[in-house]
Order: sequence, then structure tokens, then C-alpha cells
Amino acid sequence: MSLLSQGVVRVVLKSCAARGALSDQAAGRMPSPVPRNHAASAYGFSLAECLCAVALMATLSVLALPSLESLAQRVRVDMTRDRWLSDLDLARSWSARHGVVSALSRRTDCPGLADARDWRCGWQVVVVNSAQVLQESPLTGELSVLYSTTTGELRIAASGDPMTAGASLRIKPWRAEWVSLATTICLNIAGRVHWQSGEGCA
Repeated sequence: MSLLSQGVVRVVLKSCAARGALSDQAAGRMPSPVPRNHAASAYGFSLAECLCAVALMATLSVLALPSLESLAQRVRVDMTRDRWLSDLDLARSWSARHGVVSALSRRTDCPGLADARDWRCGWQVVVVNSAQVLQESPLTGELSVLYSTTTGELRIAASGDPMTAGASLRIKPWRAEWVSLATTICLNIAGRVHWQSGEGCA
């Protein structure tokens, strides 16, 4: 827990303790020991204690909200990256097994696309000659998915090797404060594929 959240918790607890003491004084009650034959009554909570617990949980929830949003964005980026890599493996294995050219082709069935590099709608794995769709991977546009070339597709040769060397696919959240979560899939000149954190290929 951060120093800020610890300080907030201390303030809330002190406030709750003060309110509990004031309510006891106002009611003219003094703390009394719990009778031995009424141990079950020790599990009861006063209204002040319940309100303090609710206030404490609300405070902790507000403090944890930014971290949860960042975690959700990281999961979206990772899932999109893993899905693209999985579909690339499918296209490569299909081409090598059947001796045909396949491709990862971007989808265009959602509004707001900028140009052929914008893959935010997702993609599909297709057999080029027959236009057979092997896999559909639609996206909802929650992430920026930018392919480095304007062909709108990544073709896989009949040997199973990518036909576009030096291409890359960048995946990142739209909001600037989460730019550090960006990841990039890179294809080097030998056709090898790897991914790395950040917005470029080293």
C-alpha cells in the first residue's frame, strides 16, 4: 500500500474512533466488559463502526481504481498480441502443409479507420487463391493496432515464411498515460518474428 493510501486509512480510522467516542458520551454510556455468558454479543457492530468500515472500503476502492484500469489495458494489449501471433502461426503452418499462399488480412467492417495500416477492427486468416477464411479475429477498436505497411495484409509463402520482411505491428492503448504499455511485433529481414515492449523494433 502506498504512503498516500496509508495516510488516508489512518485519517479515516482516527475519525471513526472519535465519532464512536462522541456517540458513547452523548448517549451517556460507558464501555463495559462483555459478560462471559453473552460472548456472542461481542460480534455485533454499532452503526458508527459499520459506517467507518464502508468509508474505509470506499477510500481503498478509489485509490485502487487507476491500478485496475492500467491492469485491464495491459491484459487487452497482451491478448491482442498473443492472438495475432497465434493466427500468424496458423497461416504459416497451413501454407507449409498445403503448399499454398495464405495471408493475415485486416478487417474493414468498423467505422473510423484511417488507412490500410489501421488494423483496429481486427484481421482474418485467408487462403489467397480460394479466398477461404481459416480464422476470424475481430476487435472492438479499444486499442490502436497499426501495421507498418499499406498493403493491408501480411502474405505467407507456400514455404510457410512471411513474404514481407521488416514489417511490424504496434499495439497500444489510445490514452497517452498508458503509452508505456505498448508492444510491437517485429518481422526481421530473415522472416523471424519476435515481440518487444515499446513502439518500435530494435
